[in-house]
Amino acid sequence: MPTTVVTGANRGIGLELVSQCLERGDTVIAGCRSPDDAHDLKGLAPNEILELDVGDETSINSFTHAIEEPIDLLINNAGTSVSNLGLDREQAGVLNAPIDLTLDLIRINGLSAAAVTRNLLQRFQPGSQVVNVTSQIGSMVIGANFDDLPYAASKAVMNMVTVQLATQLKDQGISVVAFHPGWVRTDMGGSGADLSVEESAQGILATMQTFEHADSGSFLRWDGSVHPW
Repeated sequence: MPTTVVTGANRGIGLELVSQCLERGDTVIAGCRSPDDAHDLKGLAPNEILELDVGDETSINSFTHAIEEPIDLLINNAGTSVSNLGLDREQAGVLNAPIDLTLDLIRINGLSAAAVTRNLLQRFQPGSQVVNVTSQIGSMVIGANFDDLPYAASKAVMNMVTVQLATQLKDQGISVVAFHPGWVRTDMGGSGADLSVEESAQGILATMQTFEHADSGSFLRWDGSVHPW
């Protein structure tokens, strides 16, 4: 059975990715900030639930050191928003956003994908895949009109992490892909969003099952179509 690691696994898209990976027979290792409070995740009964705060390098080290299995698929899904960090969205634009908070979000949403991935390098093998759940807001095309500097910058950093990891790991046969999951009905996406978590997760997983290593470093939508950088 393939082994899949999912970060940010206790809610939203992450929780649904865990559910669908278990349904298809994967061994699933789930990371979340508070395993004791992750009741929905516990109900899915993944093979392991490990504590992980992607904004804390010590926590990342502990999480990755606890994983001993060879990894077939790593999904860097964990992330947050300015609202979760206590900032009103009206104050998040480029003319107002606090620099310290912006740097915090870049570390949590963007650089954590680099930290988790490189800490797990010894667990990868030729054919392993890394999925970075980013956002279209990290695109220079879309993000130009999105008035939230911290979030847009953090996802742009994740996109850069994706292409640089893809370049560094290509000769080892490891694929790295950035996915815009769509506008999804989650706590962050809101109830008026276009997609259910089921549709988004299904699209990402189905795309990765047929993904060609030659396309490593791509920026894709949840349905497998190419997203502009």
